[in-house]
Amino acid sequence: MLSIAILLPIGAMAQNLKLGHINSQEIIVLMPEIEGMEKQLKEAGDQWEKELLKMREEYFAKIKEFQDTQATLSESIKKARQAELADMEQRISTLNQTAQQDLAKKQQDLAAPILEKVRKAISEVASENGYTYIFDIAAQSIIYTSPSSNDITVLVKKKLNLKDKPATAK
Repeated sequence: MLSIAILLPIGAMAQNLKLGHINSQEIIVLMPEIEGMEKQLKEAGDQWEKELLKMREEYFAKIKEFQDTQATLSESIKKARQAELADMEQRISTLNQTAQQDLAKKQQDLAAPILEKVRKAISEVASENGYTYIFDIAAQSIIYTSPSSNDITVLVKKKLNLKDKPATAK
């Protein structure tokens, strides 16, 4: 009898829950700011690639020069050139890592305001429509979605004045 008395309030609370789900990725790819972010990331990536290409070309030229002249070099000069080549390899590797870290940080910095805008719209839509919880299926935080679950993706798109992109022919 006590268990029924305990479960009754829980059952009453569950009836007041309004659950919904969203696919945040579907919304994020439609945000107009994404195009500008992608452009900035491409430009930054191209700059890093240009710098890396310049270093690689210098490295390969040094390797060719070393291969062409190594037969006539003394042992101490050979070792010095090999050390120089090893140092260049290390610098290229370090620059590559720096480029990847820089681009990842740039992407994170550029994405932050976009993600915040989407989060704010989701919160506003959820609040305006009386939702208790909204699950993001893009984050794969749900393993089952009831057919009666409310997908508010359309409402958030409307809130952000986003239109679906037309399908592209393949």
